[in-house]
Amino acid sequence: MIYEDLTTDDLLERCTGANTQNNNESFNHCVWQLAPKHVFCGKQIVEIATQCAVCTFNEGYDPIIKILETMGCTIGPSAAHFAAKYKNARITQANRRASLDSKEARTARRTEQSIEHDVFEEAEGILYGPGIAD
Repeated sequence: MIYEDLTTDDLLERCTGANTQNNNESFNHCVWQLAPKHVFCGKQIVEIATQCAVCTFNEGYDPIIKILETMGCTIGPSAAHFAAKYKNARITQANRRASLDSKEARTARRTEQSIEHDVFEEAEGILYGPGIAD
């Protein structure tokens, strides 16, 4: 049953261009950066970290500054400047990644790396995998 779910044509088509679930991985990174896995955190801390990660992931640090202001914290000019600088950097990076040339270059690079990997695997053989050491 699981094998059939993981080998559906729709799922496999999404993987052909070396696409991964980078958005989920990136969001999870935001959560675990605030509440690391190796440090015990209660349910409430993880929920707060998740909510802050959602704010940061979607809109940058502007919502975090608003939350701090609502809590009565004084926000200095450095924090506001940092949030604005971070927001501008995110927009610039998103525009660069969204350009067609950039997408084509990434796809070409992934294809080249995949071909190179296949050549190495063909020449060297599979170096790791289940049952290899047996």
